[in-house]
Amino acid sequence: MKNLKFLIAIFAVFTSLVFVQCTSAEDPIEEPIVEEGVGESSDVLLVKKFAVAPIFDGNIDAMWADARPLKSTASVPYAGDRLITLNSSSNGYTNLEPIDLFEPYAGETNNYSIRGGHDGTNIYFLLEWDDDTDSRDRESFYFDGVTKTWKQENKYANFKNDKFYEDKFAMMFPIKVNGNYPAGFATGTCTVTCHKGLTAPTAGQKTTRHYMKNAGELADLWHWKRNRNVLSQSVDEGYCRDAEGKDGLASANGRKSDAGLKMYDDSPVFTDPVTGKKGPKWVKKGQSNYYWITTAELTAGTAQTVTGVAVDGTLTLNDGTTIDPNLDLASYAQGKGAKRFPSVTVNPGGAGADDRSDVQVRVKHTGTKWQMEIMRKLNTGSANDAVFEIGGEIPFGIAFFQNSAIAHATSNFKKMKIE
Repeated sequence: MKNLKFLIAIFAVFTSLVFVQCTSAEDPIEEPIVEEGVGESSDVLLVKKFAVAPIFDGNIDAMWADARPLKSTASVPYAGDRLITLNSSSNGYTNLEPIDLFEPYAGETNNYSIRGGHDGTNIYFLLEWDDDTDSRDRESFYFDGVTKTWKQENKYANFKNDKFYEDKFAMMFPIKVNGNYPAGFATGTCTVTCHKGLTAPTAGQKTTRHYMKNAGELADLWHWKRNRNVLSQSVDEGYCRDAEGKDGLASANGRKSDAGLKMYDDSPVFTDPVTGKKGPKWVKKGQSNYYWITTAELTAGTAQTVTGVAVDGTLTLNDGTTIDPNLDLASYAQGKGAKRFPSVTVNPGGAGADDRSDVQVRVKHTGTKWQMEIMRKLNTGSANDAVFEIGGEIPFGIAFFQNSAIAHATSNFKKMKIE
């Protein structure tokens, strides 16, 4: 037995020496190959060449799994000090509004994923972002039973529980002018268009504005609005230009709309010429929890226009009927009334057939996130649209508006590479 143990020990030493010799620095051990799939990036989006385009319906086709996603987190930044009140409900009292316009959204973030692909003609994106709530309650009209006055929910949140707006998202791409992108856009993306501390604001003017710093520069702006683009199934596309001689002033506004049909009317206030009382412009009798009215409903008579507002707030409609909110104050109450009236009418706009609607979307809310497919031609031929060049690169920024008119979580310094 002792001899057997000795032989085993000798064999073990011999095989260990052989093993060491076979795994020297000159001949290292080969690691097994592990398939990592398409991987992901936090700052570079690879736009894959598709042999066949995805079915454009808002569902996630299996083919999207072959496109490497850019995954990142957008966060709400500091917006800058507000100098004057912005909500009419404040009646000029600055202490009723936060100093920083984004303060009620401070600390909010959106995790998101974006994948890209093209078929040689169109570019496609699959965009997903975290959001537990499908926000549609946009500046609804409610009735103040004490003052007998119709009022709107605030456009700009004064505090965290004062949020009455639709969800939105935006993307910005640079446009080449005479072969050059806007100065600084390649490294700064959207930040180069955002100017804070603007002076001399008047009623309703913010002291932070978007415009290009240099004359002649342009950026393509895609802005999707949950309520207002519900029939156009598009973004509300526009562009950003220079300040037109107002650099540094709160009156500067470089944001412009592309040519095409407007998809909504968001001027919802009717003023009675006799009583001087204000109220909603459109209503749907007996309806609850609705957030827009279509122009087709107004034409068909299933929705009505307001033709009069009495001293006690009673509305007269174009069909001769009336709505007296005093008989059901709870249904028209601020913040929770189920019969509060919407602030917008919507229509299909160009429905993809004009410049303003040519960035088409198909979107759904899953209960925990927004899921959106986006499609546009690689090159629309419009001077106000970015061109996506096959084999090229283009910088971009992205932002998410969660139940917000203006406060948005931003994610900049991103780049797209097109296969």
